[in-house]
Amino acid sequence: MSDTALTSRERSLRRWLIGAAIAVGVLALLIIAIVIYWMRFVLPTEPDPFTRGPWVASVSATRARIAWDAPPGTAVTVRATAPDGRTLTARNGLLTGLAPGVRYGWVASVGDQARAFGSVTTPPATAGAPVRFITFGDYGAGGEDEWAVARVSAAQGPAFTASLGDNIYLAAAPVLFDRNLFRPLRPLLAQGPLLGVLGDHDTLWRGGKALAETLGWPGDGDRSVQRYGRIALITLGVEADTDDLAFLQKALAATSGADARFVIVHRPPSAENPILPVVRAAGVAAVLSGHNHRYERRIANGVLCLTVGTGGAPRSDGDAFTPVSDDAVRSLAVFGTLRVDVARGQVAYAFIDSAGRTRDRFTTPAR
Repeated sequence: MSDTALTSRERSLRRWLIGAAIAVGVLALLIIAIVIYWMRFVLPTEPDPFTRGPWVASVSATRARIAWDAPPGTAVTVRATAPDGRTLTARNGLLTGLAPGVRYGWVASVGDQARAFGSVTTPPATAGAPVRFITFGDYGAGGEDEWAVARVSAAQGPAFTASLGDNIYLAAAPVLFDRNLFRPLRPLLAQGPLLGVLGDHDTLWRGGKALAETLGWPGDGDRSVQRYGRIALITLGVEADTDDLAFLQKALAATSGADARFVIVHRPPSAENPILPVVRAAGVAAVLSGHNHRYERRIANGVLCLTVGTGGAPRSDGDAFTPVSDDAVRSLAVFGTLRVDVARGQVAYAFIDSAGRTRDRFTTPAR
């Protein structure tokens, strides 16, 4: 049909349709160009260059070591910033020249971009100065409950974390280290070292030595004295019995000047356990344990015993698998973390569940 056969209104409509089609085509090309630009130049991020960490492997009053795993050839630079703005550069992950009792922010850069970050707090040199740490056990299953406990724990800003055992489920095979421990706990381990003890699940794989070595735990994750400044952790392994008495007495004598001492044993001791009279006489702040997948505050043979097997490992429905202890002052079948604040001769405890609610809190003398 020729244009002459069209009415003026039809010709106007035809021109309008042609113009609209051209506009739509131009707009479509523009949108495609924007999307290509956005996807190619704006949105892209390089894959995480770290296969593990980085994490704070150790810290003292004047130095800290940041550790990581990365593909061969990855050049990593770690820098820390002091509160006054001074910058310190690590050598092979080792930060030196730190001041006691100071919180430093650090970044790990690959090339000119920061690819990981965290903080590290050096132990104070002054007796009675405040120290906060987090403790829980029975967490290494890699599920969402573990991730939630790690998030709540990291939000407390601890100087270090004390593990109460069962760090990897169902056994501490190296192939599970990243999925079940280092990835879920990454924001927490970027703030301070992980100290502690092996649990019975950990020891199912070659005695747990590979995990203890990876975490830098002395005594193969069994009997040891681990310190954060003036806070002492005396670890006794999976279960405490008469065979631990000689080591315990020696460790208590060696740590007599600490601001606070805590005994860590994976399985909670019963009121008849032979270590409790020794612990009570020495003025230990508390015995910390996991194993039972619940939180409990108990007084056993005059000793404060805290069970925090709430790190996120699955628990049974009801109380059949983890029954309430007869001597429990407080017992909660929930996931969560125990915040411990030591300062001026006192210890303040707060059990915080995985939704961030404080479910138990109390204060005791440090010794």
